[in-house]
Amino acid sequence: LGGISRSYAAKGPIHVASMFDVTGGLSIYGLPEMNVSRMAIQHINKSGGVLGRQVKLHEYDTQSKIELYSRYAQEISVNDDISIVVGCITGASREAARPILTKNNKLLFFPSVDEGGECDKYTFMQGSDILQMETPLIDWAVKNAGNKFYVVAADYIYGHVATAWTKTLVAQAGGTIEGVEFIPLDVSDFGSTIRKIQSAKPTVIMSNLVGGNHMAFYRQFAAAGLNRNIAIVSPSFGLANEQLVLAPEETNGIVVAYSYFETLPYPQNKAFVSAYRRQYPDAGPLMDLPAQVWNGWHQWKDAVEAAGTTEINQVVAAMESGIPFNGPSGRILMDATSHRNIQDINLAQVNDKREYQILDTQRQVQPATTVPGSESCDLVGKDKNSHRMIMPNI
Repeated sequence: LGGISRSYAAKGPIHVASMFDVTGGLSIYGLPEMNVSRMAIQHINKSGGVLGRQVKLHEYDTQSKIELYSRYAQEISVNDDISIVVGCITGASREAARPILTKNNKLLFFPSVDEGGECDKYTFMQGSDILQMETPLIDWAVKNAGNKFYVVAADYIYGHVATAWTKTLVAQAGGTIEGVEFIPLDVSDFGSTIRKIQSAKPTVIMSNLVGGNHMAFYRQFAAAGLNRNIAIVSPSFGLANEQLVLAPEETNGIVVAYSYFETLPYPQNKAFVSAYRRQYPDAGPLMDLPAQVWNGWHQWKDAVEAAGTTEINQVVAAMESGIPFNGPSGRILMDATSHRNIQDINLAQVNDKREYQILDTQRQVQPATTVPGSESCDLVGKDKNSHRMIMPNI
């Protein structure tokens, strides 16, 4: 009987989990991520599953509440069946869940844009990191708008680490930082910020703002007439289709850099967009975060099949071996040292029709392996047993 039980278990479903803010203030990001998460699992199951087994998705709506990330991470950690979580949206939510999950031998795949600093053997980042995004943004700004930068950033881990990168990269490009301001996520009145910008007289705004409340910055910036003479570049604008919520005159000219845009011409992207439109006909345009959710689930699938098991260390080794995947954004490849994807980065500008025009594409851009003013991470070398977050010192 014991042998029959083990055989039955081996043929049962593989249990996985997602954690996204499907409701609450960050649902502008979380709902499309959850939609694509379901679509990815359906696609995997229709294609034969993983190791010949179907995949059972356990969905957790974290409701835009950090405390729920910790609570659900604890619940998942005591569930021996669940081996991986794809999820978390902000750096703060990731850092609420990551230490709990990885301490309990659960994989975490993080599909959001990534400020850098995670150095965890059991965590993999799909989204573009700040080095990959801000390097072309700053280069474009210096060439086209000037080299005097003012930074506005969300007041939590993402904003602070991203701003450390901004300071480093602006200095390397020969620019100057005229001011830095960190804005709490619940702030929507930017009057004092606008006055400080007017006084500082920068030529470029680097926006590391996040969330629905922060959309008000772009509206108030344009209302003050500042968008006529000051450019905005951002590694976070548009991830929730803010360009469709704001008026054309409030977004025209903003420059962003992401791995994915819905208009990319690849056949696999056209199939991805078509499938999404059939399943979610009323949804807005697809942006980088849901595309990275798709990539994450399929990278996990390929690694499990290469390993022949869901055992965590063997799956990690397979991920680190460098299995390429052709996703909606093109070819991606996991960098073993940093656990971040090597991927194309597209520089794009919002036009007066609230659409993105791709200005340039940089192919197979390497991710960061260091943190500004701090140390490096090498997850196949000195940090092969690490489960930590490295903070900048700048």
